[in-house]
Amino acid sequence: MRQRLKKHLPPEPAKSLWNELAPEVFAESHDPILTAMRGAMVIVRLNDIDAHDELMGYEILAGRLIRANREEGFVLQMAGTKAGETLNLPLVPGAFKLIPPGRYGLSDDTIVTDPDFQVAFDIYRPNN
Repeated sequence: MRQRLKKHLPPEPAKSLWNELAPEVFAESHDPILTAMRGAMVIVRLNDIDAHDELMGYEILAGRLIRANREEGFVLQMAGTKAGETLNLPLVPGAFKLIPPGRYGLSDDTIVTDPDFQVAFDIYRPNN
């Protein structure tokens, strides 16, 4: 009897890097916005937030969007001193804002010219 019940259970959902507190803001893989954004240069600000909601620091990075899917999120090929590395960001297209052309400085003193988008995410740290 147990064998038969196991066969009727739905498959486990794919593992995701993200804790989807508001799943409706996450894009689906067939979203045309994801295709249009491929290849875009993105300036990323990662805010480090402590358990008391205080800003502890931040890092400004940049990378070119190489792929986007529900399991990995937005995957950026990093620029500057992190070139050769990738960065995964939540698959939330609404967080990305168009940015005016210009020269933008990163935390590692690299200058990025005429990026396409900017985005910021908060990283919450637990109490230690």
